[in-house]
Amino acid sequence: LKLVKPRDFLCQSQLILAMTVHSASPRSSVASSTATAASADASLAAPSNGEESRLDETAFRHFAPLLKASQAYASYSGCRFRSSSFDGLTVNASGAPMAVPQTRARDAGPRLAAKLQATPAVREFTSRLRAREAGLVEEVDRAFRIVMVESVRNAMQGMFQTLDMFPPMPPPPGIDDDDCAYEDVTAPLPVVAQRLYNDQARRVSDACSRLHRRAMTAAFIVDFAEGIGFPLPQIPETQSSMLRELSTRVAEETHRHGASPEVQSRARDAFLGNLGVGAAGEHLRQEARKWWAENWRSVLWGAAGAAVVGAAAIAVSVLAKRNEAQQERHERERD
Repeated sequence: LKLVKPRDFLCQSQLILAMTVHSASPRSSVASSTATAASADASLAAPSNGEESRLDETAFRHFAPLLKASQAYASYSGCRFRSSSFDGLTVNASGAPMAVPQTRARDAGPRLAAKLQATPAVREFTSRLRAREAGLVEEVDRAFRIVMVESVRNAMQGMFQTLDMFPPMPPPPGIDDDDCAYEDVTAPLPVVAQRLYNDQARRVSDACSRLHRRAMTAAFIVDFAEGIGFPLPQIPETQSSMLRELSTRVAEETHRHGASPEVQSRARDAFLGNLGVGAAGEHLRQEARKWWAENWRSVLWGAAGAAVVGAAAIAVSVLAKRNEAQQERHERERD
């Protein structure tokens, strides 16, 4: 396997957290215009660089009409759905957008046109999902599982990079280049890191664009469900078990190598910080905090003492909450 520098993976690996927001070109406000006039500008909201659609309409066929109507909006939101983006936008009895309210006066023309283009579908699918239409409920569940898998995977990669283990040097013996079974976190930590590195190398070379689009589309659907108040599923047992086992492996490995408290805190902070945003990410973070705290106490108590472990846990919690608050503030500023 040709070794690739970790930084070369960043543009492909951060499928949930590191989504670029494509800013619209400045245009005069159209707050006083009618929906009909703004809708005429909808073509301006579409990407102009020849890129393929960001949301994969074929991956979730029941949500396909919403995804199609939201393609332009997704190009500006970084494939995130924020319910606040549609505050004040309404549709008439025939489903067409109505006049634009003053509350959206700060929206640039192309960005507003993209929101207006998506508004009828957003309102329609809000009603259908709240009515628990079977096909939509099933696809929310599937999208949530995809987001869980990608979130844990991204968190693992960020943590291994922080620990200078992506890839581990020297490579662990007996691990083939095509061994990508990183989900087996009962293995020694260098083995898990090497398998994840192999999986990332495979993704970069094999149809990564398809996987990338599917993951971003799943995140958009989960955002949508969360935004309208639809209850999200429980964390899958696979990801819950991975969190428990991984926290144990990392605590043991860093303790065995005599890692400083600073390194240990950075590793935990990197893991928690890369678990995603929104309700899905927060579910995982709550679960991860619990297992990290329990396993790190059991491994480090004798060597570091209760005071040091307690201080480290408090520091990680403060850093994680501070990062979450900053991220939420940035998202509100983009709406």
